[in-house]
Amino acid sequence: MSDILKDKTVVVTGASSGIGRAIAVAAARHGAKAVIVSDITETPREGGAPTTSEIEALGVPARFFKADVSSRADNDALVAAADEFGGVDVMVLNAGISLRSDGADVSEEDYRRLMSINLDGTLFGAQAAATQMKAHGKAGSIVLMASMGGIVGAGITVAYSTSKGGVVLMAKALADALGPDGIRVNAIAPGTIDTELLRKTPNIAAASEGFRQRTPLRRLGQPSEIGDAVAFLGSDLSSYVTGIALQVDGGLLAVI
Repeated sequence: MSDILKDKTVVVTGASSGIGRAIAVAAARHGAKAVIVSDITETPREGGAPTTSEIEALGVPARFFKADVSSRADNDALVAAADEFGGVDVMVLNAGISLRSDGADVSEEDYRRLMSINLDGTLFGAQAAATQMKAHGKAGSIVLMASMGGIVGAGITVAYSTSKGGVVLMAKALADALGPDGIRVNAIAPGTIDTELLRKTPNIAAASEGFRQRTPLRRLGQPSEIGDAVAFLGSDLSSYVTGIALQVDGGLLAVI
């Protein structure tokens, strides 16, 4: 436990499972005042208790809010739910999907579905959070979830890499746009993280062992390690950090 997020209300999208769940729990571990957990369903992909139950077991108030991030109205309603705790201080836009078949011949339907969540949903969530932060006079932090696939391309993730590359540049552009209001915007670029989503995405699962062997630390990352990195970017420890894509990848992008 630490108190780097003390007195901060944290909202996390895509937080029922995997990395999002770890981010929400890490916010509680690092002293958040309250955590709003948002997803399409409250049931974790991995099974077990809802994310809110784990957070409340740490003595931190938590709320679940069902939202489709591809809807601007849903994002506005999600952020409004933080008013119960004085408004959002840290907005983590983690919701995203990958495709079972994603290459140069990705279908139009799959491409548009992925973009509506990974790219449109990220922008809509950032807009909603920034509007509320400015209304409350908060010097808040917005953290976007990118990927190493948004920094280097791969033939097996054409649409996914395109969306995450957009997230990286979105963080830089929004940092410039919102900086005068004291709002920081950064992205996290995870490497190969050991999640259920990774194991259920055939092309990525097949490549993950090769990534592990090439990673300087010779292991996959843990979701909790992304959670801790997000907590840092959400805290005042990073008060002069904005517009970056923080690579949390065990050194993989340094050597590939």
